[in-house]
Amino acid sequence: MSEFNLTRIDRLRYRPTKEAEEFLGDLRSTLIPGDKATVAKLAIGRSLAEPVSGDDIPLPTGVEMGNAIEGTHLFGDDADIWACLIVGATASYITDPASFRILVESHWHRGAKLLKADYEDVKRSDTDFIIRLAGMIPSSSTGLPGFVRELKESEGSVAIRFGAKGTEPDSNAAFTYTLNAPGISPHLAILGKTRSGKTRTGLEIARQIIVTGDLPLILIDPKGEFVKDGSLVSKSEWNGKTLDEFFPGIRPLDVPGVSIPLDFLWRSPNMREHELAQLAITFQDSFQKCLIAKGDIKMDLLRQAVLDLLAQQSRAITLDDVLESFNALANQNGQTTGSIGAKLNTINSLNMFRPSMPPGEFFSKRWVISFGSASHEPKRLAIFLILDVLNSYLMSLHDSRVDSEGNRMLRHLLIVEEAYEILRYRHVALSSLVRKSASKGGIVMLLSQSADDFDQEEEDFLEQMGTVGSFALSSSSVKSLDGVFGRKMRIEDFSDRVLPPGVALVKLPGQLPHKIIAWEKNS
Repeated sequence: MSEFNLTRIDRLRYRPTKEAEEFLGDLRSTLIPGDKATVAKLAIGRSLAEPVSGDDIPLPTGVEMGNAIEGTHLFGDDADIWACLIVGATASYITDPASFRILVESHWHRGAKLLKADYEDVKRSDTDFIIRLAGMIPSSSTGLPGFVRELKESEGSVAIRFGAKGTEPDSNAAFTYTLNAPGISPHLAILGKTRSGKTRTGLEIARQIIVTGDLPLILIDPKGEFVKDGSLVSKSEWNGKTLDEFFPGIRPLDVPGVSIPLDFLWRSPNMREHELAQLAITFQDSFQKCLIAKGDIKMDLLRQAVLDLLAQQSRAITLDDVLESFNALANQNGQTTGSIGAKLNTINSLNMFRPSMPPGEFFSKRWVISFGSASHEPKRLAIFLILDVLNSYLMSLHDSRVDSEGNRMLRHLLIVEEAYEILRYRHVALSSLVRKSASKGGIVMLLSQSADDFDQEEEDFLEQMGTVGSFALSSSSVKSLDGVFGRKMRIEDFSDRVLPPGVALVKLPGQLPHKIIAWEKNS
């Protein structure tokens, strides 16, 4: 075996692909002056910042390579730091110089392609390109022992319209309201049958919130409407635009093709014993709700396996750790693992989570997490675990500030598309986020096709929403809307005749329900 150490890393010669060399050469001549190593490290860093599907990122077969650069010139005095970052970003064991060189060259190529896509996404604007890259830099305080990274708070009031137009039908007057005004809930529910414009309207409202408050967000996309093959989807109804038009810098995660880099069993510093026990129970509940056929599942054994890991393991816990701990505990107690072991093994094989980011870092970014190619049980578990961590993290923060006018500062926006996928399971974390996260600066937006979806909840979510808007529905019942709109509602109230395209019946905070034109054709 070849000697593999920092001296060897310095002496290796690394080559970019011709494609990477040409694009990075253009950057050097127009935007980032300096030697070849500067743009090379930018590309490698860009690749390291992006979640990787699988254990490696091999170079395309037969790719043409460019001119080599020696490691001592590429990495300079920071070879030890770069080596740790590069090796730490792969699940494979790197034990020889050749494997390390291939890994560097792979990140070099991948990072250059990502940078090129970033540059094209901002229409080759140098200023927007630099701003976009700067927004990817994590806080230097992330990861300090005992430190819980705080999300940045918005400043001042956040005034929004209901939709792109947001006018009243009679007067055609534009209507805005303050989302974070004193004493109101910032949460929103938008209902409407297929092609009613509910998603379009929800995303437009979210865009206004993001632009005004400069907030991070999570968009849960259960059906994979916005992401395909790892890339944002161009939508014809948006004139070929993608989600990046609504939310600049949003990152797509196409699960299970790409692992979610979130520490799904995150523990806040100095968490007490009973809090660890509750965290184990939360995981148990989420796992139980994700299963269709429970069979002989030994759920209490799973809870104990997770609790053991929480108490004994300092590093981030993986699903592989959970499976190993569960198997060991079952063997120790002379029990079979049953269907829970089989389910754990199946879900673990998909590599849906790779817990490299604590929640403070993960939730400070903008993500769309799509599950279009995921099967039902793994998809539900992943969504439940994301909600569990978001709830646990937000609840660990101090209450967000209130300004001199009583407006509550905002921190984070959660959007759940096709919310019925979650509502029918009565998930505790979602209920907690709706009831408690407003004081922490959290906003929840639920988009769903039918009022029936909310009938399945014991908790009356709609009563907790500050804003409820409904386009035409095809629901079999609208009983769940009685309390929100203050009178007994009829199915006819939500017909196409009463609510033509673009028009919604809206209940805004502190106001009587009234119709609003949210959007118009060709707008």
